[in-house]
Amino acid sequence: MKHLIKQYLDHGISRRQLLTGLGAFGVSTVAANAIARSLASPAPQDADYGKGSPLREVSGTGGALLVAQLKAAGISHIFFNPSSGAGPIYDALVDEPDIHLIKGLQEGACVAMADGYAKASGKIGVVIIAHIGLPSGMTQMVNSWRDQIPLLVIVDATARGAMGENSFQEYEHADAITEPMTKWHWTAQTADKIPELVRRGIKFATTPPCGPVFLAFPTDTLREESKANVIDQSKFAVQMRIRPDKDDIERVARLLLEAKNPLLTVGDDLTWCHAQKEAVDLAEMLGLPVVGEVGNGFWSMPFPTRHPLYIGPQFARLRYPGPADLLLNLGSRIGERATPDMKLVTIRLDPINVARTAPAEVALVADLKLAIVDLIAALRSMATEEHLKQIREERTTKTREYTATMREFRQTVGRDSAGRSTITMGRLGVELESVLDKDTCYVVDADSGKTMDTLLSFGGADKQYFGTSPAVLGWGIPAAFGVKLAHPDLPVVSVVGDGSFLFSGPQPLWTFARYKAPVTHIVINNRSYNNERNRIWNDGGRQFATGRDMVCYLGDPDIDYAKVAAAFGVDGEVVTEPAKLRDALERAKRATADGRPYLLDVHVQRDGIGALSEWYPAYSVADLRKRKV
Repeated sequence: MKHLIKQYLDHGISRRQLLTGLGAFGVSTVAANAIARSLASPAPQDADYGKGSPLREVSGTGGALLVAQLKAAGISHIFFNPSSGAGPIYDALVDEPDIHLIKGLQEGACVAMADGYAKASGKIGVVIIAHIGLPSGMTQMVNSWRDQIPLLVIVDATARGAMGENSFQEYEHADAITEPMTKWHWTAQTADKIPELVRRGIKFATTPPCGPVFLAFPTDTLREESKANVIDQSKFAVQMRIRPDKDDIERVARLLLEAKNPLLTVGDDLTWCHAQKEAVDLAEMLGLPVVGEVGNGFWSMPFPTRHPLYIGPQFARLRYPGPADLLLNLGSRIGERATPDMKLVTIRLDPINVARTAPAEVALVADLKLAIVDLIAALRSMATEEHLKQIREERTTKTREYTATMREFRQTVGRDSAGRSTITMGRLGVELESVLDKDTCYVVDADSGKTMDTLLSFGGADKQYFGTSPAVLGWGIPAAFGVKLAHPDLPVVSVVGDGSFLFSGPQPLWTFARYKAPVTHIVINNRSYNNERNRIWNDGGRQFATGRDMVCYLGDPDIDYAKVAAAFGVDGEVVTEPAKLRDALERAKRATADGRPYLLDVHVQRDGIGALSEWYPAYSVADLRKRKV
């Protein structure tokens, strides 16, 4: 052991190698860390500016400066795929036990992991990928941009002296190609500016409305020795909990009290502001019918879907409560669907897109939690409790009757479909609702999943919902890793279509196996891009007329996703019979409780237009050979 310690003090081995060596001697992890701390001396290259100062001067490579600033920003995880140019960053992490590297095998998967982590934790996700792999990573940056999720995406760029020379793997203006899907993009010019650029990037990404930021660091700036100030990120945090103007809130309260048939729509800003409870309080106070976002327009479900005031997605025409005279939009990006005879009040975090298309009676940019608290106070000051009671009781009674009827209708449909000889989406939804714990994090990346979501309970004391609004496929499996990292004590279930599974490639499963992330993956296997076919054939055309699916069939060859999972170290099974679905879900649940990821390849009934067709335009490259072997 003395020889091991001497090697460490002589800088012959790293801190991590010291800990591994001590472990081989039977020293516990806690004791090994204590020994390492006692051996560590203040780094001579770091000069603290006063005890407890948020600023310190650091000397080292550009990579070391970058890591020091990430640590000062409280970053604990970096999602990465290795690149030789980023070597100085990884060198700096060898002796940095507070930042953990999470390896993905493809750049888009790394970005999706960071997106899932940011959505579940409320913190920024940090990604480091290769310059040449940026286009691959950008496929998932679209999701983060549309959902306004804070990400810092970092690449190593061509060395400054080689820029413009068409050197190996160079393409020019990499930062500019990210412009449509980033809040800010920049390429570092000098090593000493790296900490400043990181601070600024994190500030831009995390200031609402949030979004991705892209930074490129030329390889020579990462290798170059320099000196710079590293400063706590808290000194650059912009407090954006904006309280709305008192007069504006009173005007909104007055409109609500005067409305005869108001409607409340809710969106992701409520989730980001932790204002779910306040939204429920407001709805219950006035008996407001509540609608969520429709289709793929959301990544969370902030209002309890089993609440008697929740009537479902927002459509242009609602059977109930009929034409509304006032629409109150709380944080929905696509909820400003006012008609000419409807007054719109909208409160959001986004000053650019609020009241973007529909004319608004009142449009406010504010923190949703503060705005709702003030609105409730204003309503209580402007109306007696007796008047408020009179308003809410009539509406609540009518809405409760409607939602109870619709809930029973959905359950009937679910029970009917559950009785079929094939596994339907209804059967899968019924079984999931029965098996999943209430605190489950439900990560969905499948259009097909939308049809069963109405059979599951989300929000409030029920399951947390995580999705994407633009529905760029390939997000679900890697994003589930990020969600699990943010909530290690909660069960996580990922539901993806077979198309989405293939978009991400099965390779994200390797990350689950390496880092022992116990998540249940459910692949909805209908051997088809089913919803694409339904949408295409819904317009008629030659495919519909001839019954020939030119593009969407995924069979021949069929894919065994359980075998694919096994290749990446993840246990799984194929489920084809409805009667065996419940037991399979229970086995997956037990596996994750034991700390192991598990995959279910669930063969579901194809539905919709042309669902029974297995025709596709056959073609054989082998038959093109002039000389057959």
